[in-house]
Amino acid sequence: MPITLISASFLGLLLVYLSYNVSKERGRTKTSLGTGDDEGLLNAVRAQGNLIEYAPLGLILLGMLETLPINQTFLMVLAGLLVVGRYAHGLTLGKFEGKNLFRMWGTIFTWVSILVASGTGLYEGVMTFI
Repeated sequence: MPITLISASFLGLLLVYLSYNVSKERGRTKTSLGTGDDEGLLNAVRAQGNLIEYAPLGLILLGMLETLPINQTFLMVLAGLLVVGRYAHGLTLGKFEGKNLFRMWGTIFTWVSILVASGTGLYEGVMTFI
């Protein structure tokens, strides 16, 4: 499952980076639990948390689809959307005043990858019974 492995590796690197940012912000604010009233710490915690909320399901779906005889280019596109989406969202959350197009497109890429992977999984799963 090289597509899932590479995707998980990229997302693992992002998680370590975002976790480091949380630790750095906690040290700066001297806040060991919660976020207090600090917007920088809140943004760091949410960037990390949002990755943890979406990446596992995306990777599980990719891995399960990769075990099936599905077009590898299609899976690479789904994986690319997931990884690029999570990077765009995670690295830019709280970095812009007003509208953050990177965060918006990161969310869209993530949702599309999970939606298409879920739909494909449902189709492939149901077709095994027909």
